[in-house]
Order: sequence, then structure tokens, then C-alpha cells
Amino acid sequence: MTIDTFEKTKSSVLSHIQQVFAEMEEEMAISHQEKYALLEDAFENASDNDELKVAFEQWYHEHEDDLDLDMDVDELWSQASGMATEKEDDEDDDDFLDGIGGDIDGFGEEEEDDMAGSKSDW
Repeated sequence: MTIDTFEKTKSSVLSHIQQVFAEMEEEMAISHQEKYALLEDAFENASDNDELKVAFEQWYHEHEDDLDLDMDVDELWSQASGMATEKEDDEDDDDFLDGIGGDIDGFGEEEEDDMAGSKSDW
């Protein structure tokens, strides 16, 4: 086999496998979008957190094999609902900073202004 044929074969195989992977990724992305839409639909009739959890558990168990996640339903729920708590805490921090009339970016500006004079003023 000549080097030219070797390089053409190598390039052709790599290109084909790359195309196969791209098609697989596209199919997976579409599948994930569909499952996400089904979860959104499952949440439509929920009116409180308990009903959200029940809807989530039903959705999870219906799609568990396809999802192939490395965590069980309770772990996933805890992580996801924990993110909501963290987001709420961040919003509370923002509200606190707004309430005191400042933000972290403005912290320390007064001290810099006070020290703006010459060294002989100290």
C-alpha cells in the first residue's frame, strides 16, 4: 500500500466516523429536547412543590432507561431543588445589598477618597 492510499484511507475512515458521531449527537440532542418538553408538560398541572416532585418522579421513571443518568430520582431531585434554594439565597443577598443602598462593587470607595490627600496631610 502506498503512502498516498494509506493517507486517503485514514482520512476517509476518520471522516466517516466523525459523520456517524455527529448524527448520533444530533439524534441524542433531539431526544433530550423531547424528554425535556415532556417534563415541562408534566409540570403544567402541578400547583405546589409536592406535586412537582410527583410529576418529576413519574417522568423520571417513564424515561429512566433512555436518560441513562448516573443518579437515582431522589439524588437528581435533591440537586435540582437545591439549586432553586441557592438561587433564592442569591436573590436574598441582592435584596439585602439593595436595602443598604450599596453593592459589593462600590465597597471601599469612601476609604480611597479619604486617603486621596498628600502624605503630608497624614
